[in-house]
Amino acid sequence: MMKKKPRILIIRCGLLGDTVDATVIVKPLVDYYGEDLEIEWVTKPNLSDLFMYDSRITPLFVKYTKLPILFNRDKLKIILNSLTNPYDAVINLELGDKFINLARFIRGKIKVGLPYKHIYENIKNEHRVEHQLRILKSYFSNLKTDNCYPYLNGSNADIKKIYNIHNKYIVICPTNSHFKKKNYRGYRAWPISNWQELINKIINETNLDVVVTGSTNETSYISQLDLYNPRIHNLTGRTIIPNLVEVMKNSECTIATDSGSVHVAGISSKKVIAIHGPTSFHETGPYGNGKNEVIQANLNLHCSPCYNTDRIKMCHSNKCMIELSPDMIFNFIIQNQRMHIVKKEIKLR
Repeated sequence: MMKKKPRILIIRCGLLGDTVDATVIVKPLVDYYGEDLEIEWVTKPNLSDLFMYDSRITPLFVKYTKLPILFNRDKLKIILNSLTNPYDAVINLELGDKFINLARFIRGKIKVGLPYKHIYENIKNEHRVEHQLRILKSYFSNLKTDNCYPYLNGSNADIKKIYNIHNKYIVICPTNSHFKKKNYRGYRAWPISNWQELINKIINETNLDVVVTGSTNETSYISQLDLYNPRIHNLTGRTIIPNLVEVMKNSECTIATDSGSVHVAGISSKKVIAIHGPTSFHETGPYGNGKNEVIQANLNLHCSPCYNTDRIKMCHSNKCMIELSPDMIFNFIIQNQRMHIVKKEIKLR
């Protein structure tokens, strides 16, 4: 009789950055249950390609996360399937109440996280990745989590061939999840004029190309940039996440604000420049992969970080982002990249 493969359900149905960070728990679970572990992951439909090249993980899509179970076809389907095929463990990494009943009614031998145990995240300067590991270890206390990092499987696509990029290049990601917001929720954004000035400096003062990335719904915003130079490659709306991993992996550097893209870069890129202002770099910045260089670009103002505090709602200038200059970011780029600086011709008199 064939032995049944262990089967786990992970509930982490957030944005791209939230989900990427949560992948840190996969390796410890594989170490515990074995290489034949099967994982089903509750996530959002817009992240459908996230685990495309990870044969261990099957995504279960929940479209309307706030809809109660009785009216939520996606949640009901997960519960009903578990009645005949219970999980070995259900791990709820969510801290809100949208998935409490889902975790409660699913059949599983082991239940981790809410509603059974609330693992608070109020430890100052504790990264979100470390908090996810604490939730896991609230039950699996003997798991070894040293040297564990988030991960994503790329597509191994030939970036040069697919996107016609043949020179060494830098990736820039000009948007984040709230880039259109005019209130404090948009304060993570770096001004579009700063992005333009940075692109111009890279093109004029180095031999590096520039690759611009973004999702399809960010096309109109990114089109405000002047991207017509042949050394600029606009891949907005043209990269599935596994291909984005490959684009970043083959870059010299990736630059992004506090966004899903910066967390993909933290896994993939050899060098990451994370532009941070109102949010805490130590808590929500790219975690890295243990081998790459992650740089925090921050003015370190006395009022930062202020996200999720009353201070940000009273801020009208967004000084921490507006005054963070393109020159500062450019200086981070050219560190250890001197061979790419354009040599000025010296004319002899």
